[in-house]
Amino acid sequence: MRLLGDKLKQYRKQKNLSQQELAEGICTQATVSLMEKKNKVPSIKIILEICRRLNISFEDVLTGMGNGLDEQFSRLSRALRFGDFHGADRILVQIDLASIQNSFDRERYHYFRGFVEIFSRQRTDEAIFHFNLLLHRSYRMPWDLYAIVSNLGMALAYVDRKEYDQVHYYLREAMAYLDGYEWHEEGEFKRLIWARYRIAQLYTQLEQPQLVNENVDAALRLVKQEDSLYLIDVLYELKGQAEQALLATAAAKQSLEIAKTLAVVTHNEALQQRLGRTTGSILTD
Repeated sequence: MRLLGDKLKQYRKQKNLSQQELAEGICTQATVSLMEKKNKVPSIKIILEICRRLNISFEDVLTGMGNGLDEQFSRLSRALRFGDFHGADRILVQIDLASIQNSFDRERYHYFRGFVEIFSRQRTDEAIFHFNLLLHRSYRMPWDLYAIVSNLGMALAYVDRKEYDQVHYYLREAMAYLDGYEWHEEGEFKRLIWARYRIAQLYTQLEQPQLVNENVDAALRLVKQEDSLYLIDVLYELKGQAEQALLATAAAKQSLEIAKTLAVVTHNEALQQRLGRTTGSILTD
């Protein structure tokens, strides 16, 4: 992993910050100077806080973070987003653990391993182990993406164990991080929408439609703001189901009709089939 000091300096100047102003409350001015002039990496925690202050992603000023594993982790991410958990498992077992030599790669590995253990291998204890490693790292941020997905992963694992107090605890933790999170790149945007969608699914299982709507609406606001179609069809499906549970029949019908239309646009055939049955039953109620 190598710091691009020139790029860091460029971003700092774009924000009209001195080195001292950038460093305030995070590190010393001398540390910022070494970062910019000598490409020194003080710690991941300091880099994350510096990037936060500059409103950039750490991928903007770091190179070689993946140590050759970026493509495999990108494939894992795509497989999880599309629900191909067995495909994710096949990718994961191809990763040479000896090649994981930095904290960035270790965190990504534990994140993917946790979800593979839940959805492909059905080993919740193993999943909890890997998510706990993420939750108990040496640094934690109030806007930490790994804290969001790890808390969500813990909730999913405890659903399997039917320990619902724990499920509620970790869902509240995940939502608290989500409420304050500012994303910087498309990958982060998609993970946030995916997290809201998964949380809404869990609240559907827990029969708490108001909290389903709260998370769906938060996701839909962001999706619409970015003119994105990412998961928008299934988000409207969940919204319609929650409105049905709240006895808001007219609103449920509208949401499910929107989901049905969007499913055609997104070529989501499975959703089209589900909604063909669902909307028909609402019309006859």
